[in-house]
Amino acid sequence: MHLLPLPPAASFPLPPPVAATSRPSASSSRLSLRPPPLSSRHLPPQPPPPPASHVEELVGEKLTGEELGMEELTGEELAGDKGLELYENMKAMNFVPSTLVYNNLMSLYHKSGQPEKIPDIYKEMCERCVHPDNYTYMILTGSYITMNDLESAEKFLEKLQEVTSVHWSLYTRMASYYVNLGQFEKVEVALEKAEQAIDNGEIPPWHFLISIYATIGKSSEVKRIWESLKSRFNTCLNKSYLVMLLSLRRLDDFDSLQLIFQEWQSSNQQYDMRIANVMIAAYLDRGMVNEAEAILQSAMAQGSCNDKTYEMFTVFYLTKSMVKKALEFLRDRKNMVRTHKWVPTKQLLNRFLKHYEEAKDVDGMESFCECLKELECLDAEAYEALMRTYLSAGRTNPSIAQCIEDDGIHVEPDMAKLIKSVSGC
Repeated sequence: MHLLPLPPAASFPLPPPVAATSRPSASSSRLSLRPPPLSSRHLPPQPPPPPASHVEELVGEKLTGEELGMEELTGEELAGDKGLELYENMKAMNFVPSTLVYNNLMSLYHKSGQPEKIPDIYKEMCERCVHPDNYTYMILTGSYITMNDLESAEKFLEKLQEVTSVHWSLYTRMASYYVNLGQFEKVEVALEKAEQAIDNGEIPPWHFLISIYATIGKSSEVKRIWESLKSRFNTCLNKSYLVMLLSLRRLDDFDSLQLIFQEWQSSNQQYDMRIANVMIAAYLDRGMVNEAEAILQSAMAQGSCNDKTYEMFTVFYLTKSMVKKALEFLRDRKNMVRTHKWVPTKQLLNRFLKHYEEAKDVDGMESFCECLKELECLDAEAYEALMRTYLSAGRTNPSIAQCIEDDGIHVEPDMAKLIKSVSGC
């Protein structure tokens, strides 16, 4: 990817100064860096995150942008040529775009795979004395990360720190990028700065700190941040417990995992099956089936089991070659669902099909296909696995073609060959 030349560090573009008559206090200045929460309908595309999906997986938090200031830049037009055309028309009319328009323009370049254009847009923004906000800084930093230009990202952040209070999200973003580069010392420095930048009353940054520290194996820091979080809030939310438990599981700290889970159980919080699932998964990993099923029974008593719960048990028993037990969980889940149509994941169904086919278990495969029919997910792939099982076991089924027709399965040429072989024709 071609990188545009960047200005030297001494002339790195920075936010225009705020007039003395309207200069906010230190406290409000920091808060002004964070865009307000918005409905998803008006959010511009997110800046490109560093490829640290493990952090997002643990935290489940995403920073939002700002609501669009002009209706013309909303919807699908934002991602197309009309957005750029509108911007050029605005410039031709000597209309100075707002921060929101610039943010959406940079988002448009990100979405169209042109991150190299974002620094120039930011430079133009500063030259025209349009004040950037935290979303601006996020997407600019993200453009450098996308282009693997760590030096420019670091220089920008360094210069930004000299003129304004930096929002914690910029530090955690850099920390996530350092994780992927394996620069763990820089991760810790960035996280320390993020912790110092947290405003009172904000919970998400604590989640990010816990998760990223867990990612780099800093168990002591995970526990320290956890205690800091609890000391600052009267009530510890389910989301916080979930983040902490996931982090402890990543650290393989089973004893602490049990203690925090028990703490959650006694916290009188609304029952959250996501939290119970973390503990169930940890027990199943260690073959502690009785303990896992005890949590399952408790959850069932409260009507809180979800698809993930049953899938974990089903996969566990399949892995142990206890297929009948696995099938029981599959049927139980179907019988418990009343509010919506439940369909097992394709990956889970393929594991069953693979087992029966490799075992040449025709009776088991037929029983499983009947189960799939009850679940309304019997398809051509399942029938093909069934027919391959017939052939490998040396058996035929003259009525297979009629069964396939009755079930409304579309027959492709390869499938037709299997039908002919299994029918004994």
